[in-house]
Parts: sequence; structure tokens; C-alpha cells
Amino acid sequence: MSPNPARPSQPERRHVTIIGAGFVGLASALWLQMRGFQVTLADREPPLGNAAWRQAASYGNACTFAPQAVLPVSTPGLVWQVPRMIADQNGPLAIRWRYLPHLLPWLLAFLRAGREAEVARIIAVLASLLNRAEAGWMPLIETANAEPLLRRTGCLYLYKSQAEFDAADDWHRRREQHGVNLTRLDASQVRELEPNVAPLYHSGVLFNDAFTIDSPRRLAAALAQAIVERGGKFLTGEATNLRRAGSRVAFSIDGADHEADHLVVASGARSALLARQVGDRILLDTERGYHVLFPEAGKLLNRPVCFVEEGFYMTPMADGLRAAGTVELGGLSAPPSANRIEIIRKGVGKLVPRAGEATETWLGFRPSMPDSLPVIGNSPELPNVTYAFGHGHIGLTLAGVTGRLVAELVSGETPDIDMTPLRSDRFGRWGGKRQA
Repeated sequence: MSPNPARPSQPERRHVTIIGAGFVGLASALWLQMRGFQVTLADREPPLGNAAWRQAASYGNACTFAPQAVLPVSTPGLVWQVPRMIADQNGPLAIRWRYLPHLLPWLLAFLRAGREAEVARIIAVLASLLNRAEAGWMPLIETANAEPLLRRTGCLYLYKSQAEFDAADDWHRRREQHGVNLTRLDASQVRELEPNVAPLYHSGVLFNDAFTIDSPRRLAAALAQAIVERGGKFLTGEATNLRRAGSRVAFSIDGADHEADHLVVASGARSALLARQVGDRILLDTERGYHVLFPEAGKLLNRPVCFVEEGFYMTPMADGLRAAGTVELGGLSAPPSANRIEIIRKGVGKLVPRAGEATETWLGFRPSMPDSLPVIGNSPELPNVTYAFGHGHIGLTLAGVTGRLVAELVSGETPDIDMTPLRSDRFGRWGGKRQA
């Protein structure tokens, strides 16, 4: 991908509307502006001014740029754990049983993605994106003057026993094969790095190139301000009724009609509903992610710490210590799980005894594809609609490179990676592989 993209001449300057102002939408907007496009973003809650922006999935993430995230969620042997996921609603990976009939096509594709040959393929695709992820982000962060929000201290995974470490080390070696920079640590080395973590661990792994965002809200606001300063606009409201309008694309915002030369759908977990209006059926579903904030504990850790058995990250940030994670498959409409929030709260109290009281809890919706790969590409039904969603756990990490790919596609350029594995129709109508 060229660092100095050619811009359309002024008479050819086209207008692109992006539905969704999370990090993927914001990154896409800035990369499009770098190529000379006029940009409008539509969102129910844009990250402007002093807006809380609490409903966005980008708001509540683990605040971690994770180049180590080359592994898919579905792995060999996971199929045998499905009954436990349904029975144990409080485990790190759980399925709400009432949602199971709706989830079934996604779940079957998810389990197929866990076969060894598929896992190897998916790892290679994720690595191709992650190897470009920081280069996709840094021009945007510099443009938004947001460098002070970065903490380059790595990310620490902790293991309770030699057996758990050995099982994970097979995956760490696969990470290293794809360029992930990591250091294996014994208990004394972990203690030196994180003295305030209870010594409940046997060993650890430090991912050296990971970094954190001090405040997702502040980063989003800085990106939004940079977009506005370059002539971009924001529309507040719910986007609906996507449709062809001659050579353009029409849509509605809270009943008011709008048009654009090109439309980018980056609306996270709600993107499949918009794609269906265009005529595309996409096998996207929702991972319900939780976080709990401990405002007095922000200085107790020096970097994100993940106790692998617990299934959540603890990240120091400007507002305190945020514990975020776990996976609950249950759709968009079910209420938050009080038990899951309590498990995270108690887990932090056990792992970081001085954390104090929690004051904020949050539930957000990760847009997830069965194979842990995002959807990035033009609609098969309407070529001047481009999709950019489905990033699962790594939306923050991949937002920059996704935005760059979106800008290249809208510009008519050919990206330097194979986009076929990211096609929206790769699972066909009912979750089977798309036929060539």
C-alpha cells in the first residue's frame, strides 16, 4: 500500500458516506480524505465534543493494540466444548441457550472454522492484516495529534500452571512463525514487571509490540476533530433504507433522505441488517462483551494483564483499571448478565487485591464472523457499497489498516493483499463455503 496515495483531481472529487463512527469508520474517513474524497459519517452517537459515546463498541474495548492476535476464536477440539458453553452461562465462552436456534448457522460455520487446515489458513490471513496494522494506524494518530494517548509497554499473559503454559506455548510458537515478538517469563520476572498482581501464576508471556490507548473516547474525539478540520461532516441518527439511486446510493437518517456517490458500511454488529437492505446476506453475529471499571486502580498495573483462565484483560488507562472481555453469544436484545459482571468484578478483586470498588459496568456488541476474519470489500449486489465490519476482538487493532484498504477499494486501486478471504459472501446463503 503506497504511503503517498494519489488523489482524485478536484473536478472528480466524490462524496463518500460512512455509516458508523467507531474506530473503523473514523479510520476509513481519514484515509479517504487523504485521497481527496468528501466524507460524511452517520452514527446514532458520533464521538464529538463532550458526548459520552458509551453505546459504541469502540468505547468499551480492552484498549489494546494487539499484533499477537493471529489466532482465531474457533480452534481444534472446541466442538466438544459446546455443551458446556450452553450449560455454563458464566464461563469465559458461553452461549445463551434461548438464542441457539438463531445462532445455529453461524455456530456450524464457526465450528468448521476450527478444523486444523482452516485454522492454519485463517492465521495466515490475520497475520497479513496484523503485519500492516500499525502502519495503518500511525498516520491517523499523527494527523489527530493523539500520540500522547499511546502507552508502549506491551501486553502480559499469565498462566496458572506448567501444564497451562505448555498447552499455550504451542500457539505461541505459531505466533512467532508469523512475526509476533514475545518473551517467555518465569514467576519472578512476572513479579518484577507487575508487583501488584497476586502471585497466583506460574509463568507468563510478554507480547513486546502491543500497546494501549489511554482513552478510547479521547482518541475517537481527536480523530473526529481531525475529520471535521478537513471538511468532513457528521450526521446524527439511525441509518436505514439503503438503496440504489441511479449511479448513486440513497439512504435515510431518521426519515430524512440522503445520497452519496459511494457508501461504506462500518456499523459494527448492526451491519448485517444494513447489508440485507442492499440484498446481501452476511453470516455476521454478535459477541456480547463486558467491562468493569475500577477508578482507583489505574496505576496498579503497568500494562494490560490477561489471566488466560479468567478470560478477560485488565488494562490501566486514564479513567482507572478496566477489566474487559469474556465471550457471550446471545444477540443484541437480551439484557446484560449480572452474573457475568459479578464474575469479572470478583476476579479483579482476587487478582489485584488493591483494586478497590468498581463504579462502572458496560455491555457492548462485538461484530463477529465465524472464521474470526473481518468483512472488507465491495458488495456483490451494489458495487458502490463497501463493507468494513466483523472484526470481533480486534476492531481497535485493525481499524487503521481496514480504513486504508477501504480507501484503496473506493479509489479503484488493487490492495497488496489478497482480499478474497475477506469477501462478504464467503459463507454463502446458509453458512456454507461460497462456490467458485
